[in-house]
Amino acid sequence: MSPGLDRRAFVAAGLSATACAPRAKSDPPAEIVPLKQAAPFPIGTCVQAAQLDDPAFASLIVEQVSQLTAEWEMKTEYTVLDDGSYRFDRPDKIAEFARAHGLRLFGHTLVWYAESPKAWEPLPPPAFRAALQAYIAAFVGRYRGLAVAWDVVNEAVSEDGNSRRTSLWSEKLGDFEHMRLAYELAHAADPGAVLFLNDYFLDSMPNKRATFLKLAEDLLKAGAPLTGLGSQTHVNADLPPGAIKAALKDIASLGLKVRVSEMDVSIARARKLLTSDADLVAKQARVYAEAAEAFSSLPAAQRYDFTFWGLKDSQSWLKREQANDTPLLFDDSGRAKPAAAAWEQALKRG
Repeated sequence: MSPGLDRRAFVAAGLSATACAPRAKSDPPAEIVPLKQAAPFPIGTCVQAAQLDDPAFASLIVEQVSQLTAEWEMKTEYTVLDDGSYRFDRPDKIAEFARAHGLRLFGHTLVWYAESPKAWEPLPPPAFRAALQAYIAAFVGRYRGLAVAWDVVNEAVSEDGNSRRTSLWSEKLGDFEHMRLAYELAHAADPGAVLFLNDYFLDSMPNKRATFLKLAEDLLKAGAPLTGLGSQTHVNADLPPGAIKAALKDIASLGLKVRVSEMDVSIARARKLLTSDADLVAKQARVYAEAAEAFSSLPAAQRYDFTFWGLKDSQSWLKREQANDTPLLFDDSGRAKPAAAAWEQALKRG
């Protein structure tokens, strides 16, 4: 997810400009053990390279998680320059931090509909295919042995959930062929990496989930080395109970690796006129707890990782879009919130 992008607008009903401060700074932090110690599967977060310069935040990362994902600096919007050359300074910084602290690195992402590298736009299909091949070989190869997995294709299902998206990739190489090819190229560059298909609203839009699963089945039938499915789980605190559980159960039905890939729970987008702060905090904790319990109930061999899209509220993309949101497990100061305790407690029920 890139800073400033609002394409993933949640259901907008009830948005309020009223400040939402559901937890006073004087409240004691919730009592938790480090997230990665509480869970029997890898725990991740996203980061931006500059955030690693903050010693307090760097310490929080090392204490709480076992895996890092670049929030946006491994996407072509950053890595492919207008002249077609590559830059890897920020991805390298994130990769080196992971290596130095014994963390897994998750690659995100190789093909994303929202991007159109200027150097690639005028290329005819054969040259575009060659550019994609060279890029994936260089990028995946660079982190081979450190990046354990990649989001090869990201958000391929349309906003309404009923079809596949069109993009520069599909226009140049075909609606389905560009995806199949990307998996083949990624596998060739690193045969040991787990290769994911990743999307959002799979929990709140059953029709989108069905389209997503059909795409995964089609890729598998075509021989694509797809080995995992990611549900982003960007949700609101008023998500109906059972939605995440139903989504993860469906996604796991194909027998592939499964990950919660970008979880956060918006409070601001769940606020209604008469909703109290205490109710919002409780709802947020319930949603996080359901996700923990639902993921824990999957077969152990399919549980790849559980990644939060940030740790501290102050660094969330939702906070950047709406300053009154508090969607993550730790507050602006890095203190654990009730949602963190609820998430850990629910792991035991999975």
